[in-house]
Amino acid sequence: MAQIGSCNGEQLVGVNDSVCLTLELDDAVAPTVVWTDVTPYVINGTIMIENNGIVGVGQDAALSVNGTAIADFVVVPGEARSITLDNINSISLLGSGGEAGASSSVNVAFSLNYKF
Repeated sequence: MAQIGSCNGEQLVGVNDSVCLTLELDDAVAPTVVWTDVTPYVINGTIMIENNGIVGVGQDAALSVNGTAIADFVVVPGEARSITLDNINSISLLGSGGEAGASSSVNVAFSLNYKF
C-alpha cells in the first residue's frame, strides 16, 4: 500500500502524478487555464502538447506557465512538443494564428512531481 503524507516517518516523500485531457482551443483573447497549483509544494514536471487542429486553419497552441508565455513554445496544428520545467504554479494555453472562429482539438498531458 502506498505511503501517503508524512505517515511513514520519512523526512521527505516523493509524489509523481500525471494528468491528461483534451480541450477545444479557440481564438479567445484570454488564455484557457489547464491547471493551477493550490498546494504549498514546489511542483516540477513535464508538459506535452499535441495540436490536432487542421493544418493552416486551426489555432496554434501557445503555452504559458505561471502566467508567463514560454518563449518559442507554440505548437501548430499537426505537431506535438514537450518541455520540462520546475516551480510550476499554473499551466495555460492561448489559441492564436488560426482562421477567425476556427478551433483546434488539443491534447495536454503533464506530470506533477514533488516532495513533502
